[in-house]
Amino acid sequence: MKYDQFGNPIPPHYGQGHSSHGYGKPAFHPPTDISPRLNMPTMNELGGKNEVPWVRFPYFPTAPFYSTNPNVGTQTRFYGATVLNTDSDYTAGTELIRAVQFDIPCRLIAINAQAVDPVTGATNAAPTADYNNNWLFRIEYTTGDRLMTAARLASTVVGSMENPGEIGGLGYTIDQGASLVLGITPLASAPANFRIDITLVCVEIRGASNFTRG
Repeated sequence: MKYDQFGNPIPPHYGQGHSSHGYGKPAFHPPTDISPRLNMPTMNELGGKNEVPWVRFPYFPTAPFYSTNPNVGTQTRFYGATVLNTDSDYTAGTELIRAVQFDIPCRLIAINAQAVDPVTGATNAAPTADYNNNWLFRIEYTTGDRLMTAARLASTVVGSMENPGEIGGLGYTIDQGASLVLGITPLASAPANFRIDITLVCVEIRGASNFTRG
């Protein structure tokens, strides 16, 4: 049996056949006043209707959704990635890809990062410089959605633990089994011992167990 695009069976000849098979019944016709919209709505069209169109609400600090399910809990976890000048794919001006896998649904709250050239030797001194203006950074979700529409100087999109680079709003939702692709582009040849560390501050959303009943 064949079906049309609306799921109705197609008889050998319309209007004939046994009614128990749907033959001879009036065919379903979708509303004729529905048509696709070719242009995105403008800002003036996006406000609420028959009420106050817009309301003010804080954007920082980031305020993620928390589940109201009593069997669902949350836990903070730091995900991240590292780039070293000794990595085989390290080339100045070329984007390096680092993928971060998420096995538990979570919300990304902030992005922190630092690039340094640690001084090695007997003194084991602290990092000597902040190189966050020397590399570009972007994040892309599994679906292709881009948190940054294009790579940006890292200093403009990341923070530090002292001053976290908050996402803002509700954060960035990451579902179970998804990945974030981190694109890192060094802009110059790396000094010795050069290192880039990226830390993703996330709130994991955890169920009570891995078992269900019924």
